[in-house]
Formats: sequence, C-alpha cells, structure tokens
Amino acid sequence: MRFKSALCALPLLFTVPSAIAADNEPYSRVSEHPEGAVVLEMCTRTFEPSGEDMPRVHLVSAIHIADKPYYKEMQALLNSYDTVLFEGVKPAGLDPIDSDLDDEAKIAATRDRLQLLVSIASQYHSDHAEFPNGFEALSNAEDNRISAIVKSVKLDAWGKHISLERSITIDDGQRTSQISFTSYGADQEPGGEGVNADITESSKIVNAADKPKQSPEGIQTQLANALRVSFQLDEMDTTNPGWVNADMDINQLQHAMSEYGGDSLEILSMLDGESFSAKIAGFILGFVARSPMLSSMMKLVMMDMLAIAEQTDLIAQQEVMHKVIVEGRNDVVIEYLQETIDQHPDYDDIAIFYGAGHMAGLEATLIEMGYTTGDDTWAEAMRVNPTDTGLSEGQVKMMRNMIKSSLEQQLGN
Repeated sequence: MRFKSALCALPLLFTVPSAIAADNEPYSRVSEHPEGAVVLEMCTRTFEPSGEDMPRVHLVSAIHIADKPYYKEMQALLNSYDTVLFEGVKPAGLDPIDSDLDDEAKIAATRDRLQLLVSIASQYHSDHAEFPNGFEALSNAEDNRISAIVKSVKLDAWGKHISLERSITIDDGQRTSQISFTSYGADQEPGGEGVNADITESSKIVNAADKPKQSPEGIQTQLANALRVSFQLDEMDTTNPGWVNADMDINQLQHAMSEYGGDSLEILSMLDGESFSAKIAGFILGFVARSPMLSSMMKLVMMDMLAIAEQTDLIAQQEVMHKVIVEGRNDVVIEYLQETIDQHPDYDDIAIFYGAGHMAGLEATLIEMGYTTGDDTWAEAMRVNPTDTGLSEGQVKMMRNMIKSSLEQQLGN
C-alpha cells in the first residue's frame, strides 16, 4: 500500500453517518437557497463543562471532500482552539513510544518505527529515483506531514538515534540500491542477543534501470476530482502545534477488524486504488470528471445521500463496520480527550475534528461526562446549482425525490 494512503487511511468511506439518537440534532444538513443553489452544511457543536476546571469541547463535523473554501474556513476555526484531536487512521510506528513498555513491547514498537521509515524512504525513491543519503534529506520532504513524521521518529524505544545506511552495488554494469534502518537495541552496541540484539528493517533491492512504478490515485482523490472539489489532506495543515492525530493506527485497525471477522486489507486496498473494484470505480469517476453536467449531478446526489443517511442506521446494520470503524475509533479519541484534559488543565477549548458519522456517539459520551449541549454553528461544505446538471428544475426535483425514496426504502424507513 502506498505510504500516503496510510496517512489518510479511512476518512471518506466512513463519512456516511450512523444513526443519530432521537434527541440528537443532526451534524449535516442540505438546504435550498432562495437563488436556487443546493448547499450541504456541516455543524460545529459546542459542549459546555459542568465544572470550572473542565474545558469546552467542540465537535467539529468533517467531510473529507468538499469545496475548497470550506477547508480554509475549517483551518482558521480549528487553529483558534487550544488543541485539535483529528481523525485519520495512521501508520504503525508514528505514536510516541512509552518508556515504561517491557522489553518485548519496546522491540515491537521499534520494529514498527523502522518499517515506517522504510516506507517513507521507498516513497522518496519513487519520487527522486534514489534513496536519501541521510535523515536530513529524508526530512526535507515537500509534504509537511511527511517531514514532521520523519523528525518525530528518529529515535528507537530506548531513546537512541536510529541508524540509516544506503548501499549501492554495481555488478556487470547493473546498479542496484537498498536502504536499511537499524536500532542497536537496549545496549546500543552492534550485535548482542535478546533485548540487546540489533533490529534492522530494509527496503527491497531496487535496480536503477527500472522505472519507478506510478502508484494509482486513491479512490478519495479520484472522487474529489470527479466532483470538482478538494480533498481534505491536500488542503489542511495538520502539522500545526496542538494538532493531534487521535485515531487508531493500521495495526490496531487490522487487529480490531479481524476480531470481528472483517477484512481491513480489502477496505485499505479500495482506498488505495489498488483493488479491482477500486480500478472499476476509478474508471467510472474518470468518466464523470470529464463532464461538468455529470459532475454536478453526482455532487448533488452525494449531498442528498449524506444528509439522508444521518437519519438512518446504515452503518449500525453492518456490525463489523459499526463496532470498529465507528465505536472503536470513538473510544480511541475519547481516550485522547481524557488524557488531554488531565495533562493540560490550562486548556479552555478542545476540538474533535471527526467525520459526521462519529458525532452521535461522541456527543452521548460527552453528556455522560457531564457536558451539556451549547451553541451550533454551520459551515458550507458543498454547493451545487441544479441548472448545472443540464436538467430542468422539475427533472432535478424528480431525480432527488426518487433517490431519497429509494434510499429510505433500502434503509428501512
């Protein structure tokens, strides 16, 4: 799987919300403006604490493809809070390593970190046709997120610098190269056994004559292109101080999915654009992208689908998806929230920036914690002029009503 896909991991497919409780107000809505435009809006709901020593919590509902101005507005809003706990299943090895881990866990955590560095270095090779000659080169990535990751994972579980070695071999005129990352274990000496043993992870051996394989665009980027909107990862800077990736990592997700009999690899390959179904979807989206009318029509349909789905139990009907993708990840972000409150009593405002499908569960947990519902504010995420679909006003209304009726029937309403 491409490294960049591991950064975005699950947002878009799970923007479709789960059922909201009867006493919850929605976190997304579609409205028709007097001039004729149809607009999808996303809600930010503030929760007031029961005690003076608790911060306000703001549930900021995200949609991971939207019109570009939405992300500019969200960036400014989120940067105004003390901290932002944001969604995005992340690569294993990214989180800080707890110094209190036992030896076996430290070895496993270090190996995850080395594998992460190999993935980043392999992506570097695809972009530059060579491996980096040191951490400085690897850190100078054009993508600020990758640069920040490299700078944060230079140390192993014992707090010592990881070694980078690039090897180049020329045999019969063929030039090959490989990169390796090594931790020298607890004693920081080459060799050793057990907890003192060296831990090394290496890339594949690459022939310089081979052209770098072009990775397909992820399904999320393809959908954004088809709808002529922007993709969240391309627009928002999550490396700002105070932003915390408060989500599962890939290994945790795969483990949780397997416990419920689900296949996370199938989901990730779909997002990555590598699977057969992703390639079929990509072909269709490419066709849509070439037609302004089809693009507008598909955008309008998706907006209605998102708003309708929030009132249903679409995700709840799929046990694995609901238990892991919604409830499991909600549990993770609540743990981050509680740790943040404990560690930063000076914080006044904490934002949770997650897909709308997570918000009903997060809201219920906040109320259990003693919070009360405060003000709502709404941000425009997408806008469509129905005339851009090439259909008449009556045809647009008929199409939207047919889609709504069909969805409601399928979803049991």
